[in-house]
Amino acid sequence: MNEEKNDYGQKYPEPTVGPVIYNENGEILLVQLPKWGDYWVIPGGHIELGETSEQALKREIMEETGLEIDNIEFIGLQDAIDLKNFYKKKHFIFLDYCARVSGGKITKSDEMEEYIWIKPGEALKTLKIDPATIKTINFYLEHLKNKSDSFEDKYKRALADYQNLLKQTAKEKMEFAVYANEQMLKEILPVYDNLKMALEHHNGETTDDWLKGVEHVVKQFKDVLNKIGVEEIKVKDKKFDHNLMDALSSEETEDENLDGQVAKEVKAGYKLNGKVIEPAKVIVYKKK
Repeated sequence: MNEEKNDYGQKYPEPTVGPVIYNENGEILLVQLPKWGDYWVIPGGHIELGETSEQALKREIMEETGLEIDNIEFIGLQDAIDLKNFYKKKHFIFLDYCARVSGGKITKSDEMEEYIWIKPGEALKTLKIDPATIKTINFYLEHLKNKSDSFEDKYKRALADYQNLLKQTAKEKMEFAVYANEQMLKEILPVYDNLKMALEHHNGETTDDWLKGVEHVVKQFKDVLNKIGVEEIKVKDKKFDHNLMDALSSEETEDENLDGQVAKEVKAGYKLNGKVIEPAKVIVYKKK
């Protein structure tokens, strides 16, 4: 391995860390340091032996600016060789981060002559910024865009999941309501059938008030059932339909036109909102 030093007195490139520090207003911190002349840069410095890069970030920022940072995120890496605006020739490897200011009070020092809080776009348009720092700011803007896209995607997925949940809940409520109505109707319909049968089996005309009362009740019953979507299955003069009817038996006929037709309704059938909840019980003609 070649252990010779380069023209800068270095055996190896120096890894350094620097963060784009942002505040709650979306502004970033740029500073002017004696080592960088009149160019604006981000604060930062070397990683010391035994330090992690995040520990170095926090130490360097406290030393140079007096600020505390958190929400540290890595945003990019740069090879920095023979930087024109640095006070001497060096070979650095810049590890670029972004971080939120979380405390402390910014103060000028021998290491930091000036500072400014400024929107990234405005900084790029109006300030004299070192090219490496321009690249870091662009890393930061791309990072924000990616995070924004990611959050938007997550929001859209969460919104879609929520809307699907609402639809599913509404569907389940509807299905439960229909099922509950169906169960209730299965209990009520036999009573309605018995009332109708009582009227059908009454012989002769009568003026008895009780019979008129039963007729009125049956009519009211039918009106209520119609309102909630109950429909009686029509079987008279109809061909047998296994989707709507149950055949209890058959009745022989010589008329081939009657073959397969309903001969008699034994028990009425019903549909609820188009769904069969009780098939009609019938006797079917069968050709001899």
